[in-house]
Amino acid sequence: MNNFRLFLGMRLPDGPTEALVAAMNALDAAGIRFRKWMHPQDLHVTLHFLGDTPESRVPELAALTAAAAAAAAPFTLALAGPGTFGPSAAPRVLWCGLSEPSGAPAGDAPMALAALYAALGSRLKASGFATEARPYRAHVTLARDAAAGFDPAALGAAWRSALPAEPNNWPASEVTLFRTHLGRRPSYEPIGAFPLGARLL
Repeated sequence: MNNFRLFLGMRLPDGPTEALVAAMNALDAAGIRFRKWMHPQDLHVTLHFLGDTPESRVPELAALTAAAAAAAAPFTLALAGPGTFGPSAAPRVLWCGLSEPSGAPAGDAPMALAALYAALGSRLKASGFATEARPYRAHVTLARDAAAGFDPAALGAAWRSALPAEPNNWPASEVTLFRTHLGRRPSYEPIGAFPLGARLL
């Protein structure tokens, strides 16, 4: 049986991608060291990690994703502040948070994105796909595995000048099904795209 390593997410358009690449370069130049920075083409917002999935189930997965996306209205996202996962002195992941410029209150995920995550999760569980039990934290992964001597305070100071000041908003208009190719850069191959709001038109 042939398995694909899959996840559902949202691709970033050129504007926020370029802003994050500039930020990553600035952080590295400022001494914020990580062993692996993300390839620009791999920057994305994760919705659901599915892991190893039989290739035979991809059409079913595509159909339920298309249905959930079609029932959700498009919305706007914006880049926010940095954060890390793992021990503060040696984080496993450096990420950029997200916000909703519409004025929605801050939280673990912008409201419209959290609603889309929940709608997808409900359909995935109903179809027998395994989903992660951890609370959803909306973010864009920038780097992995901090080098020795990582300083959380230095990250905050460097970030304020690293991310370009111009607005980094974009319309979130589709969900993408990605296949991961381990050991390859870029690692994530889009194999399906499902527009938001098709059922609402």
